[in-house]
Amino acid sequence: MKGNFIIHDKANQYQWSGDCFLSVKSFHTGEAIYQVGFKQYQVQPDKFLVLNECSKYNLTIDSQTETESFCVFFTPEFVSQVVSSYFSKDEQLIDFAPSNSAEMKFIERLYSHDVNITNLLLYGKNILSHSESTLQKEQYYHQLLNALILNNSNAVYESEKLSLKKKATRIEIYERVHLAKNFIETNYIEDLSLQQVSKVALLSENHFLRCFNQVFGTSPFKYISHLRIKEACKQMRETDKQINEIAMSVGYSSMSNFSFYFKTMVGVSPSKYKMVIYSKPKTVFSLSFGKKKK
Repeated sequence: MKGNFIIHDKANQYQWSGDCFLSVKSFHTGEAIYQVGFKQYQVQPDKFLVLNECSKYNLTIDSQTETESFCVFFTPEFVSQVVSSYFSKDEQLIDFAPSNSAEMKFIERLYSHDVNITNLLLYGKNILSHSESTLQKEQYYHQLLNALILNNSNAVYESEKLSLKKKATRIEIYERVHLAKNFIETNYIEDLSLQQVSKVALLSENHFLRCFNQVFGTSPFKYISHLRIKEACKQMRETDKQINEIAMSVGYSSMSNFSFYFKTMVGVSPSKYKMVIYSKPKTVFSLSFGKKKK
């Protein structure tokens, strides 16, 4: 492999083990499981995964429906060149003398799509995969890697919420806490225990609670409640299901519990919410603060 490259493929079953260049993994349909040491990442269409050069992983695709992947790989030499240019001073760039070759370790985790990276990934899938222009491809690799560097800088900034002195330890704990958050997002309808969730992060229960709250500003329980009520609101807007059926589908066995948390988070009862969205479809409720906006 002499240069950057793209893998754009479709499959129902596929397995691969090994390591490669710095890469971004995205899937437009279906899902894939990446096992990186003890960390498991379930990559679905709403997220993308960043893995560093030489990170050994096992990839598994096992789906009844077709899974479409779009993955971009960057050579170490290219990464060094772009990182060096990205962090060079203006006068160095004017003289065409960027700082010496630079290495950069990206934070490995699942990222929610944002406008910039999402548009670049879609552009790559829909247009670049069929392009024969060398310039167009080279330009794309620069744009995407620059976007990933900015995205990583934001993640590093977020990791500084953790009250840990050593940067390497802070980044490792940050990645583990995000791993547990991913686990919650996949299993929030289940009756999860603190032991289950903290075990995913390989942290003690007390340490996990403290770190989760520092990074996300909320507790695991409140985050689960947020996900459940958010999904309940979506089902009320998009389906004809009865309220008790929706409550069960998002993990509540008790209607009183569901109604309590729904009203606490949305500001109105489930029945009132359903009545309002049917009579005034454009009414917007804030899930975070329970305020209604017109």
